[in-house]
Amino acid sequence: MLSLAFDTATKQGRFALAEDSEVLAYRPLNVSGSYADALLPVIQEMLAGCERRQEDLDQIGVTVGPGSFTGVRIGVATAKGLAWGLGCGLVGVTSLAAMAAALLAGYPDAGFAVPTLDARRGEIFCGVYRRAGAWVEPVVEPAVMAPDRWWPLICAAVPDVNAPLYGGEGTTLLLGQGATLRPELLGGGEPVLRRWTAQHPATAPALAVALNSGELPAVHPFALVPEYMRVSDAEVKRRLDLTPSTPGADISRHQTRRPDHD
Repeated sequence: MLSLAFDTATKQGRFALAEDSEVLAYRPLNVSGSYADALLPVIQEMLAGCERRQEDLDQIGVTVGPGSFTGVRIGVATAKGLAWGLGCGLVGVTSLAAMAAALLAGYPDAGFAVPTLDARRGEIFCGVYRRAGAWVEPVVEPAVMAPDRWWPLICAAVPDVNAPLYGGEGTTLLLGQGATLRPELLGGGEPVLRRWTAQHPATAPALAVALNSGELPAVHPFALVPEYMRVSDAEVKRRLDLTPSTPGADISRHQTRRPDHD
């Protein structure tokens, strides 16, 4: 089974192809602008490099947010279009779950992961996750809050706050650094190697492999929507909320039909 996964929720793009449990190709792509021109060429290059075609894809996985509003929209729209046009399976996961899965994949002995993204406005997107089969499940549901509101929730959810894998661009905002390090994290006795990183994890390979496990539920392209977790700055200024509603379960009302092919 051939799966394609990509994460465009942040400027640290992640793309991967996997066949069964083997990662065939992985491509990180940091962008300073939009993914609009770069996304499809990267996918085509990976497929060609592995001597595969779009038509060979069995499943596509994409992160649906939170993160950059533009990056999420482009990624979700591309995944929906490809899945609908190719007639292959489609899976959407939150970017925080994908980050947690990637962090845990690198440390088989770790029990918890705390992925973080800088949400601006003095807040972070965050959640606490643990392993669940080939994927992860939330111990503390993902949300957007100030780091000081998140910290007590994390302390209550894990047996040792030094033990989880912390990762993502919001890690320093959550944990502090140097003189601002959280008191609960101050070491005593022998120094220990911290398993914390401010880098964006390799989300796409972990998702691509998990797609082939059959444990992640597929969704119809018409029913997949982004999960921004909050409104944009423009909506705040205009006092609007344009977050897409959850589509109805009955997608048969859609009139779009895939064209017949000879």
